Amino acid sequence: MFAELEYGTQFRIGNTEYEVLRKRDEDLEVYNITTDCKELLSLKEILGACNAKQHDKRLFFSKRDTEEQSNSLEFTTGDYSEAERTLMEQRYKIIEPFISGKLKPAEVADYVKNYPENDKPKGALSPASFYRWVNAWYKRRNKLDLIPKRTGPKSGNRVPVDVMKEVSVIITKYDKKAEVITIRDEFNVLETTIKNINLTREDNQKLKPISESTFRRLYRQHHDSYERDKEILGTNMADLKHNGVGDATRASRPLEVMELDWTPVDCLIIDFDSDETFRPIIMYGIDQATSEPMGFNIVFKQEPDAGDWKQLILHCILPKTDIKEKYPKVQGEWSAYGVPQSILLDNAKVNDSLEVAEVCNALNIGLRYAEVKSGHHKGLVEHALGNLNHKAFQGLMGSLFSNTDEKGEYDAQAKAVVNIEGLYQIVHIAIVDLVANNFNRGINKQGVPEHLWKEGLRQLKVHPKLPYNREYLELIFSSNSVFRTVVPKGIELMGHFFYSEELNELRKRLEREGKSRVVQVRYGQDMRVIYVRDEQNRRYIEAFIKNAGLERKKLNREFPIHAELLAYLTNKDGKHYNEFDRSNLGRARLAIEEIQEDCKQEYKGVKRKRRREAAVSENIPSASKGVPSELIPGIADSITIHHVTDIVDKKGIKGVKSVKDDIVNDESLNPGELHVAEIDLDVFAADWGYSRKELG
Repeated sequence: MFAELEYGTQFRIGNTEYEVLRKRDEDLEVYNITTDCKELLSLKEILGACNAKQHDKRLFFSKRDTEEQSNSLEFTTGDYSEAERTLMEQRYKIIEPFISGKLKPAEVADYVKNYPENDKPKGALSPASFYRWVNAWYKRRNKLDLIPKRTGPKSGNRVPVDVMKEVSVIITKYDKKAEVITIRDEFNVLETTIKNINLTREDNQKLKPISESTFRRLYRQHHDSYERDKEILGTNMADLKHNGVGDATRASRPLEVMELDWTPVDCLIIDFDSDETFRPIIMYGIDQATSEPMGFNIVFKQEPDAGDWKQLILHCILPKTDIKEKYPKVQGEWSAYGVPQSILLDNAKVNDSLEVAEVCNALNIGLRYAEVKSGHHKGLVEHALGNLNHKAFQGLMGSLFSNTDEKGEYDAQAKAVVNIEGLYQIVHIAIVDLVANNFNRGINKQGVPEHLWKEGLRQLKVHPKLPYNREYLELIFSSNSVFRTVVPKGIELMGHFFYSEELNELRKRLEREGKSRVVQVRYGQDMRVIYVRDEQNRRYIEAFIKNAGLERKKLNREFPIHAELLAYLTNKDGKHYNEFDRSNLGRARLAIEEIQEDCKQEYKGVKRKRRREAAVSENIPSASKGVPSELIPGIADSITIHHVTDIVDKKGIKGVKSVKDDIVNDESLNPGELHVAEIDLDVFAADWGYSRKELG
């Protein structure tokens, strides 16, 4: 997981490979493998390469295993089940004496043979398994490598998933009760539960009961008395019981103990666009041995949560580079970085987070809490926060007075003039110039913290560790998780789109396979990059924020984009949209409809006028104008139509006699009488045609 810049460490910057030979003050004597020569590299150059964004300038450590040659971001502890994490801890507990040097190779066989049966993972342990776990640990010094790979079903006796689920429910249920219940009683409850479930199942779907010995083994694996101890002893005593009793003795070397705490800033911050004021919180980490500031985190909440603590620890671990380029008014250097051996926190409820404990456990960082009413155990960071507030913020306009008598009629809200960007600049100047590079007249250690830090690293041979993969470390510490749909433009989050070529390939693959494009997205405090979960390949994909909209919000992607700031600006855009007076839009729509109705009526008049003009110009025969005889079919050309009189000369008209004529000319009929003429149907039928319906 981390690498030390010690003898034999191999790394490359871009395409040039190096191997560390020795350390000389602030320089490293290295062997350039690419050019076959010795060189001197400054530590500042190496740390800058660790944070470089360009691939040809990045720092990469050599991999001890082909599995690590991939740049994909693996799963974190939260992606594994409780059983897998428990097995990881059991295996690490077994090999810990060996990797710490307390157990010699010649003693391994007796150690394995005499190891307690109850503590053996899955009830079995052999020297071969022992060395296999040791080799897995030394690949990256990461506990996650001790978790078995998910390669599919394995042979052997296994507890069915449905039965294991019921076992976990019962163990968890009674672990939370303060009353004492025997393991046999819990097993009896499990038997009854399985019988009740089998009553409604078919024979081939019934659950197979497990033995009491199997249940006892599972109980030892999953039993956790922490919740019960909290009910009986109280939260603080339970923490002390499970996390150990901390010693008030001050650390003697850098990165041995890092103290963390937080406090509200004694100054109001204002947003220039909306004139709203805020009182942010500054979270701070300090090295106990040298009083060197390790990192900070600024949040805009009433109190921090687990995600904020994780972001603070991440900032403490990573090197601080390009500070003078980003904040030109900073004068001194800030060289603190590295993974601490343990972290000391206050025992306040807000600081007790399971997420923080899991991350620290995965990185092999001890997490302990100060004893009740024992603030002197972590008084260094509390004094540092008070000193930081006094030096940096209490003299600013908009300052908040701790003493109401001193405040008087001072209106801090009306006086506030510092915005968020100015806040970050002030914090960096205060930490680097007023704390890290200022003489500290402490009781335990006197001197400049920056000098004490460098001298402690040199004298005590402490080698701060750097992550193999910075992106993977940022993924581990990212606690925010949401689900979003991948579209051709990328993923929309907080009003902005995030995109990368890998993300686009993931979208096309999901569409091609007909799967849902809804994916899990994880992100931390810096919103310049988010991590998208690729379930099929069991990895995370990076996606980067697009420039669209950042300039309007006056955000520079060269600097960290605070998640809370981005969310605030996006919500402010939505607020402006909702407050916009849209009554003129309705009036505009009604005006458009009125114009449409006027055009419709005008078009109807044009069409009527057009028809009248066409009727006048057309020469169509009609009864009023007379019809030429050649246009009337059935009338001979020689027929002359005379003046119509009452006397009709039937001899002058020749035509075909029909049955109708006989009926009409029959003078013997009276109105209303029925006359049936003698009609020869065969004659009519000879003249009729017929057709056949086509069935289709």
